[in-house]
Amino acid sequence: MNSPRQVVEKIIFGDYVLTMDETRPNISDGAVAIDQGRIVAVGCAHDVRGKFTSNTEYSGTDTVVLPGLVNGHTHAAMTLLRGYSDDIPLMEWLNEHINPIEAAVVSEEFVRVGTQLACWEMIRGGTTTFVDMYFFHEVAASVVDEIGIRGLISATVVDQPRNDAVDIDDQWTQANEFIQKWTSKNQHTTVRPVLGGHAIYTLNQAQLIQLRELALEYELPVHIHLAESQFESNYSKTTYGNTPINFLASIDFFDSHVIAAHVIWSTAQEIDILAHYNVGVIHNPTSNTKIASGIAPVAAYLDAGVTVGLGTDGAATNNDLDMWEEMRLAAYLQKVTKMDPTVLPAKVVLELATSKGAEAIGLGSEIGTLREGMRADVIQVDLKNAHQLPMYDVESHLVYATHASDVKRTFVDGQCLYDDGDYLTFDPKSVRRQVTLVSNTIRNCQKNLY
Repeated sequence: MNSPRQVVEKIIFGDYVLTMDETRPNISDGAVAIDQGRIVAVGCAHDVRGKFTSNTEYSGTDTVVLPGLVNGHTHAAMTLLRGYSDDIPLMEWLNEHINPIEAAVVSEEFVRVGTQLACWEMIRGGTTTFVDMYFFHEVAASVVDEIGIRGLISATVVDQPRNDAVDIDDQWTQANEFIQKWTSKNQHTTVRPVLGGHAIYTLNQAQLIQLRELALEYELPVHIHLAESQFESNYSKTTYGNTPINFLASIDFFDSHVIAAHVIWSTAQEIDILAHYNVGVIHNPTSNTKIASGIAPVAAYLDAGVTVGLGTDGAATNNDLDMWEEMRLAAYLQKVTKMDPTVLPAKVVLELATSKGAEAIGLGSEIGTLREGMRADVIQVDLKNAHQLPMYDVESHLVYATHASDVKRTFVDGQCLYDDGDYLTFDPKSVRRQVTLVSNTIRNCQKNLY
């Protein structure tokens, strides 16, 4: 007699299921069974149907199912500064354009609306997890918690004036309170608190050591910009007599897990340091090329065993949060830099956006692959649009032909956030109205600044 089938919350089908799990990477005519926010089965549709049943099933016709994308570095609320100041070198852009407008307009409302807009964009494009660094982190965390996307929200410390803190001592106090609050909610929220240090040129050595100590105390990652520009390299050599990565290694900064954004200007010896300390390097190809910061040596990082993920950076330098674009550009830049079309093939690029990206931010045991017991962060992507026909290789198709608009459904912890045109945890029309109001304020402030 056959055993009764187990009832689960939902089953997602796909013509293809890409697990990003080396033990069983690609499944034709597959399915993923989900219950209580976790994956309970991954396999051929026939086998899953034989063991599980659900009142909520999602057809897999003309789709591929894969893990949700991981955006390893962004400044979510800066979606409101999308296109505000383009075609300008990094430090000029930051000091003469972005810092002044942020001082004038950044508020709780700015961060609330900007983060909502970012979550809307990311959910639509299949990003299920992002790592954020900005001001009013408590507000950003509340938005993430309400919408249901997964967010690693940085309690960021920067030795500069900011609208959400009296001084840097207040920033340290806020960081402690934020971490304690959201850590206590860990089992009941998609928010993960992390520590953020803006950069080695906005924190002094004592502050960076204090940041490291706090990270070790709470056993949390540190999210920091690192080796992003030639300015930073020159600053580090002048101030500390060393290059940025060597300097941080000299103060044992990498004793905690570090999520390092950009990491463009590294030496061969420093690449070994990154690998030795398992630093999570987040490559942001669109932002880096647009501001002409440089091209990170990703192929060399991977050859050395460095853990690499992908990020968009903020929409003020990108100008979107589209991880499919990041995948394509990451591959193209390494191929043309090395003059070798075999470098960074599609399968590897998909890993950077999923499984390796999850490892880079310290969540590799929970997300980034589709296998039993993992959190059910899953996306379903259409394969029937004109730019995807015909198809011979599904991995190649995803990296070189797929757009954010091809994402059909987005799930986080098994909850469907986007369902083929419908947003189930927020109202896009309301967000659009609020964006219009805030952007009008930004325009008026811009007139007064210039």
